[in-house]
Amino acid sequence: MENVTDNFSLLLKDTLKISDETRVMIFNEQSDVIYDSASKPIMLQKTQIKKSVITALNGEEGAEFEKNKDKTITYDASVPIFMQGNPQKVIGAVNVSYTTDKNANFIASLTNDMIILFVVVTLIMGLIICIIANLITKRIVNFTAKITEMSDDGVLDEALEIKGNDEVAKLGVAFNTMRDKLLLVEKKRTEFVSSASHELRTPLSAIKLMSDSILQNPDIDIEYVREFLIDITGEVDRLNRIVDKLLYLTKLDTEKSNEKHLNLEFIDARPITLDIIKNLSPIAEEKNIIINSDYCESVFIMADKDKLWQGIYNIIDNAIKYSGEGGQIVVGITKFTDYAQIAVKDNGIGISKDEIEKIFDRFYRVDKARARATGGTGLGLSIANESINMMGGKIEVQSEEGVGTTFFINMPLYQ
Repeated sequence: MENVTDNFSLLLKDTLKISDETRVMIFNEQSDVIYDSASKPIMLQKTQIKKSVITALNGEEGAEFEKNKDKTITYDASVPIFMQGNPQKVIGAVNVSYTTDKNANFIASLTNDMIILFVVVTLIMGLIICIIANLITKRIVNFTAKITEMSDDGVLDEALEIKGNDEVAKLGVAFNTMRDKLLLVEKKRTEFVSSASHELRTPLSAIKLMSDSILQNPDIDIEYVREFLIDITGEVDRLNRIVDKLLYLTKLDTEKSNEKHLNLEFIDARPITLDIIKNLSPIAEEKNIIINSDYCESVFIMADKDKLWQGIYNIIDNAIKYSGEGGQIVVGITKFTDYAQIAVKDNGIGISKDEIEKIFDRFYRVDKARARATGGTGLGLSIANESINMMGGKIEVQSEEGVGTTFFINMPLYQ
């Protein structure tokens, strides 16, 4: 028996590499100790009451751990030994117990090292974050200084320098985009003011010239005075038209960003179009121009009545201005699947391809001499286009020089 025990101990240490801190015990079916790797003979043949052993003798694996007073932990596990050829018959159990003595110190030491490592990593991360934050803050400060400089002197000729592809860089790109748009708006504003000043100066110069002619000739014939006064009245009317249209464009600019200014409703485009033709007929008759409205069908659209009136009125008025003596204008209204189309066709001077894209610019005229002769301001088509666009509509143009022009006002049926 002693030789068997020694051989089993060698098996545990040399072959299975079981450490000295691990205790292996073998029990018979009566829970008596028949082997103890701790080499305590006094324990042999003694009955041990261990929970894991009792569980194993009942045919199941058992395990438990216990915290000791010296802060170590004892792990205890047992497995049953079955009779060969009869897996239902338990003839004993093997128990292994292990106390975390050295490992407990190792874990404690490792815990301290982990705490120190955590503190070091935290400090390094904090330092890195501070450096990155400083770089980001510096860029934001530079951006702020540049923006402040631009706002103070009102000069937008310098763009922000963009580096990287982070959120700060995206902020700089957004600012540069806004700056470009402001430059474009400023350019248009300057051109608008220049053009408006020129348009206002022309009739004022004519009024001044005719007034001076009357004042400098005390013996002037009353008929000449009457002619001058008629011309002065015409120039004043022209000034009023320019001012009225400038005020309306200013109103449109104010309303563009606020949909509350749109009074959208379902309205029939036909009666509005016929009323406009009726109002403009006296002007057309002076030039022996015929306006044909036989192709206008009744179509209900979603629109603001005032802005729709402005859009159609200025298109037909423009057609009259640029049609020759004895010309013809055809106005038609057609319903499509999701929009209505108001078409205005004339046989006037036509528009070149290069000029079609410019005709909706403020103060632009295809034929400046003819426009001034007919009282044109160069604002009618711009008002028409902006009024229709605000309601979700669109104006398209087809034209051929010397043949005529057709304007298509496309308005949504629903919105």
